[in-house]
Formats: sequence, C-alpha cells, structure tokens
Amino acid sequence: MKNRLLEAVMGNTSRREMLRNSALAGAGIVAGSVYCPPAVSANSASLTGESKWDSEYNFGHTIRFMDEYLQGTLKILGSLGGEIEHIGELSGRAVSIIKNGGTVYNSANIGHMPSTEQSENRRGNPRVMKDYKKMTASKNKAEMLEASFDDLKKGDMIITCYCNKSLREARDRGVYVVSVPVNYVNNEFWPDGYVLPNEDNLMLKDVSNEILHSYIPYEQGLVHPPEIPYMAICPSCTTSLGALYWMLSAEIANRLADPKAVKNDMSAEYLDILTGRVRRIKAHRDHIRETAVEMTRRVLDGGRWFVRSSEHTGLASELERVASGPWMPNTGDWNARKTRNIMLISAISPSFPEEIKIALEKQVEGAFVIGIGPASLDGSLPSGRLIDIADAGFDNFSPESGGIISINGRKDTICPASGIMSNIIQQMICAQWADEMARRGSVPYFLMGNYRKGRIFNPLLQPSAEKRGY
Repeated sequence: MKNRLLEAVMGNTSRREMLRNSALAGAGIVAGSVYCPPAVSANSASLTGESKWDSEYNFGHTIRFMDEYLQGTLKILGSLGGEIEHIGELSGRAVSIIKNGGTVYNSANIGHMPSTEQSENRRGNPRVMKDYKKMTASKNKAEMLEASFDDLKKGDMIITCYCNKSLREARDRGVYVVSVPVNYVNNEFWPDGYVLPNEDNLMLKDVSNEILHSYIPYEQGLVHPPEIPYMAICPSCTTSLGALYWMLSAEIANRLADPKAVKNDMSAEYLDILTGRVRRIKAHRDHIRETAVEMTRRVLDGGRWFVRSSEHTGLASELERVASGPWMPNTGDWNARKTRNIMLISAISPSFPEEIKIALEKQVEGAFVIGIGPASLDGSLPSGRLIDIADAGFDNFSPESGGIISINGRKDTICPASGIMSNIIQQMICAQWADEMARRGSVPYFLMGNYRKGRIFNPLLQPSAEKRGY
C-alpha cells in the first residue's frame, strides 16, 4: 500500500525532488505511510465571537483560496473572449446544417454538472442543439465509458469532448465534428502522460474537423494549496463548458430567428453579462470567509457537511465525489452531531419548495444552513427566500427564470447564467473552507480524477479520510 500510494501521488517525480519541495508532508505521506494530522481542538464560538478568526497558521499561503478560484474563473472567461469569432463561424455552419435538414448535437458535457446544465430540459434552453450521449459498455484506460457515434448521419454536426474511433468514423462518413478539450480526455494540449491515454492513443486532431478551445486547465482545479502539491483543487470545467454551450446556443438561436442578425452579437453579449456578474461576486468575499470559518469550526467539532440542490440537481453533484473536489460532502453520519452540521443548498430559484423545506428542517435541528440562489425571479420578490432563511445567504445575481439573452420572436429569455453563478459561489465557499482548515492545521482531503490515477489514489486515502471525517 505504501509504495502504491507514493507511486500514485508522485508519478514521474523522484522521491528526492518530492522531499526537496516538502511535498511528502503536504501530500499526507510521512515515512511512506498515510499521515493523519492530530486532532485540533475546535473553537466553537459563533461568527460574532471574541476571536473572529481563531488562531491560524500560514503554511506559505500567498492568496486566499476563494480569491484564487475567482481569479482563475475570470481568466477562463477572458480567454473565451478570444473564441467569439470562432463561435460565430461554427454557429453559421450550424444554422446552415439545420436549414438543410441536418441536426446539431452536443456532447461537450463530460463531468458532473455539465450534462444537467446543458440538458435540453434545462430551464431557458432554446433547444437549438440536441443532447447526444449514447454510451457503450466498453471503457477507456481511465475506466470511463466510451461514447458511440454510430447514430450520427452525414450532414449532421456534433460538438463533443469525446475522443475515440467511433467519433473518427463519424467524421469520416461526413459528420462535422467539433472537439472541445476537457481535463478528463487526453489531448495534444495537455502535458504528455498527465491524463491516461485515449482509445488507440487518438488525439483531438485525429477525430475532428475543428477544435474549439475551452481554456479548462489540464489540472481541472483552480486552487493550488501549498499543502496539496500533487493536485489543484476546486473544479472549473462547468464554467467553461457551460459558457461555451450558452454562447453557441444564443448565437445559433439568434441567427435562426433573424438571418440578417449581426454576427457574434449574442455570444458576445452572453459572455459580457456573465463576466460582469462573476465580478460582482467580489462583494461576497467577507461573507464567504465568515461562512468558511464557521464551517471549519463545526467540522473540527465533529459536524458533517452535506450538500443539496433539488431543482438543478447538477449543482450538488459538483461538490460530491468529483475530481479535484472535497472528499467530505454527503459522507458520515448526519445524526451523530446534528447541532454541529452544515447544510449547503444551491439553487436557481429564490424559493423552490423542496429546497426551502430542507433549509427549515435542518435549521431547526441546529445545522448551519448556507443558501445560494437568486434574490428575485423576473421582477417578483417572493417571501421566504432561500437566501433569507439561510444562516448564510448568497445572491447569485441571476434573477431570470429563462436566461440573460432576448431574441426577436421569442417570448421568453434564453441561455441562463444562474447555474454557472451558483456553482462558482459554492466552489469559492469550498475553496475558502479548505483555506481555513489548512490554516488551523487540518488539511482536508480532495479527490483525484480517475482520468489520472484516482482509481488507485482515492481508495488508498479512504480509510484515513473516514477516520478523520474530512
């Protein structure tokens, strides 16, 4: 077990290099064994207690983890601005294909939340691209199920993250294939050997007509804790894949409605509005840190952290058993210490009944309830909003039931930002919780993606994670 854990973490890095960088200690490995930090006595004072932040260490932190996540997100969105012309060209092709009787499909949605966020049934989706995810029983070397593209016909178009022989065959018979790089799938833009190889060692250029860049970092995470040198934490692909999907959808819908529409107008507008809203999250920084401190106190006092999202189920999934995500959410016995628990609820509506019910029930039990969602919906300010009921409420600045784009001829707005915004906020809360935990000498465990060596690494850490509880 010791050697396998070292190999899983270190890869091609020599033991001497790891020791030089103090990485073994940060990776939780001391003398070849899994290291469990000693129990830390918790200060269970409230947010308004005498000691606002408790005693904390530094460990070489140079930036708050929530700030690093926000900066990384804005960098991705800024980079996507360079793809607007390309999106315009692809949208023009998509419109022509649709008018000629073909179908434009989307399967650029690998990950936990992307498939839900980009679903045709997602509120605000103009449905100009059809869902496509026909899976087979075969797996690649990362033990991910392979997709089949046998149903696609000549004259169709697909935007996808997959890379296999079936996709290459679809392209060769006349399907127009647009590949989107994602951290889960090896490609020519990632460091050699970082991600496990694709079928027949294929790369994106081998299976596609064009590549639409996503600017997802190959590490997936946007936060680089000094204590976790072997991986970046807090995933980012939902933001990039979601933004690209809605930019394409907005542009295609606009051109279908108006053949004389200004090229790139709607895709640029979507990105501009989304980026502006993400910048507004800076107003939540102090509240996020206060929330993360309270979470830390409760976790160190034996509390559990659970996550829920009833209306947009993808939001909760993005914090549960995800690559670069925290091990802790939705694990352990909720009933063990109910008054020290944490319930985080992410929403896309101000007062979705099931989410309000959960918030009230858990609050009565003594749990610390965190709510993320819009303050209003289409100008209506409902009573009993999640962000008011919660002990810590965060406006996601997305008050539309449809989306942020208006198209001539369409009654409802399209292309939402609410899912992306709620996820960014919950990832910032998670990032800052990890920061506060580390500053108190209790670095939480994060999961490694199976597309790397997670199938080996995560089970080896499981016993230690269960023993510590986080």
